[in-house]
Amino acid sequence: MRSFEDAGGRSWDVTVGRESWGTVVLLFSLRSARDVRVAPLEAETVRDAERELSEMPEDGLRERLAASRPWEG
Repeated sequence: MRSFEDAGGRSWDVTVGRESWGTVVLLFSLRSARDVRVAPLEAETVRDAERELSEMPEDGLRERLAASRPWEG
């Protein structure tokens, strides 16, 4: 899991997850509210996704967050 701030200064946590059909995704959780968002990753495995997340610059996280959709879980 990683933490970062979006362009508006709000704090988010992000972790790797899987959707029901097996797609590896990033799950973004806003710390101050019950807002969870999801963005797909091209990673083949969870291990690859975790490595990608750990190496992704914060600007990349902000871009993924901007392109994410609400989580329907």
